[in-house]
Amino acid sequence: MPHEIFKPGIRVLIAACFGAVGCFLQASPSVAQEQSSSEDPLVPVCIPRVASGFVKCNFENGDNYVGYIVNGIIEGRGVYVYADGHRYDGEFRDGKPHGRGIFISSEDARFEGNFQNGSIVQGKVFFPDGNRYEGTFRLVSEVGGDTVTSQPSGRGTFFFSNGSRYVGEFFAGQPFGRGTLIRPDGSRCEGQFFNENLDAKATSCRFSNGSTYRGELRQGVPHGHGTLTNPNGQRFIGTFREGQFVRAAQ
Repeated sequence: MPHEIFKPGIRVLIAACFGAVGCFLQASPSVAQEQSSSEDPLVPVCIPRVASGFVKCNFENGDNYVGYIVNGIIEGRGVYVYADGHRYDGEFRDGKPHGRGIFISSEDARFEGNFQNGSIVQGKVFFPDGNRYEGTFRLVSEVGGDTVTSQPSGRGTFFFSNGSRYVGEFFAGQPFGRGTLIRPDGSRCEGQFFNENLDAKATSCRFSNGSTYRGELRQGVPHGHGTLTNPNGQRFIGTFREGQFVRAAQ
């Protein structure tokens, strides 16, 4: 009976962390001075009162902006601070984040990279718990809802605060597709991952003690049908549960 291989209990709850970026999907309000008498809470008071140039603006809803405008629209370099605590510091085009920028959510998640039409498309995310993601992003619509957010999709790397990392494909904010899970001790599993729990099929693992494993994973550990081969050539073929061999194949 082999020893337990590893049981880190890792979960990649990454999709939930990206809801804040959805606020970028709407253009920032016009700061044209002739609208200052409107009762619209998104109409600001700006100093100086110019249509183009560098301004400081306060909105009735509590937002504020410091930076450049062109013909009353946020354009160029600036800092936009939302009343709810979100903050974007970077380049704008036509009232939306566009170009290099940094977005810091009210939960202290930090997004750094390239933005297009109000959404991050390439860059890094640093989470308060020490985890981080580097890679590409795509817009994702919630099923049955109107919310659209920019989430990890395509190639990327998720770095866990415990030193592990997942390198591979993402879809809608979670590992989905071909990828590799690498542990701090050098153990690695390659396979087809399909959810935030790091469940996988058709995996090939090599552990730091020289053992190898081929089979299914759940939460990144052997779970389901598989074959474990020890360095001395001893093989265990059958069912695994949470990293332990529990039943031989019939």
